[in-house]
Amino acid sequence: MIARYLQPDGRGQYALIVSLVSGAVILGHFTVVNTQIALWKDGALSRVLTANGLLLGIGLGAVAGLAVFAVSPLVFPNRPTLLLAVALAGVPAMAAIVNLRGMLTLQARMALINRSILISGLINCLPLVLLAVLGHFTISAVVIMWTVSAVVPLPLYLRTLRPNLSHATWDLAVRQLGLAGRYHVGHIAQYFLLWSAADILLLNALVSASEAGLYSVAVVVITIARVPADAVIQVVLPQQAGGDMTASAAATARALRLALLCSSGCAFFLAAASPLLVPFVFGASYERSVLPLVILAPGIAAYAIVRLTGQYLIRLDRPLRISGITVVALAVNIALDLVLIPHMGAAGAALSSSIAYSLLAVIEVMWFFRARAASAELKESELQGSGKE
Repeated sequence: MIARYLQPDGRGQYALIVSLVSGAVILGHFTVVNTQIALWKDGALSRVLTANGLLLGIGLGAVAGLAVFAVSPLVFPNRPTLLLAVALAGVPAMAAIVNLRGMLTLQARMALINRSILISGLINCLPLVLLAVLGHFTISAVVIMWTVSAVVPLPLYLRTLRPNLSHATWDLAVRQLGLAGRYHVGHIAQYFLLWSAADILLLNALVSASEAGLYSVAVVVITIARVPADAVIQVVLPQQAGGDMTASAAATARALRLALLCSSGCAFFLAAASPLLVPFVFGASYERSVLPLVILAPGIAAYAIVRLTGQYLIRLDRPLRISGITVVALAVNIALDLVLIPHMGAAGAALSSSIAYSLLAVIEVMWFFRARAASAELKESELQGSGKE
């Protein structure tokens, strides 16, 4: 509906606003979720981590929202100022939601998470249908409804987790921020890769908002291929975060095969169906989104397993290495964007992203298997040593 009613130019402006707000959320939640995984173990710190996650999300989210608004003229000169400010006002709640959702995932409360996502989607979509019927479908209405729907899960999570702010501890918060800081640069880089924010911003700057709109539709469709893998990732997280490294590695390996199979099959299907699917669903003006979608498919299939392996690699306590790998992949993406976008437009952005995604996936999977082998050797030597004793 957004694509059809706003057309490529309006869809591009919407994508730019969402990219900026989502970037602020990434800055605001400060990768606290990774510290929750690292500190979870037997769940003894659950109450403290929940309270800290809420406070850190709101506080850092407010700072991030203001910072992004201040620098937005540099990347989005023709931005609608008031509308962007309204969207950024939701960043503190969105950042807190990310942290609290991490706690719910660790507690394996997937039914609540799925229910909150469904409610959020309905709140976003149903009013837009009504506005379309009434003839009042505008970019302002779309952005406002997106913002409202994005903050809806917060009261649901608060009702379930019932965080007691008296449980929050400054010492643990400082420890979390110190640990998260080593992951955060990589997490920001991962966001710009995963949601193609760098591609969209560069397409707008080097070509046009309309080209960014065409590319954003390609991204929206092909990232559906990540859904099965994301379901696997959520289910396996408690097994990865708890227990010893050998059990965690075994759970990761099993899930890795399933996630790659699901994402590859889904990506292939979407790419094959896109010449008919995209014009039928989004309109004839988006036929040029098909080529970028097909080019993105292999990279999206590969990227689906990055988060899965990353959840295991967090336990190795090598945050700078994880961040460095992701930053290198982003640098490759941006460098290729600058070369390819002026000549190929959205197709060039898709090619650069697909290459960067595949590079990141290959490096992380190779690291995982080396770490798994090392862990197995260490455990075997320990068993042999205890047997001799």
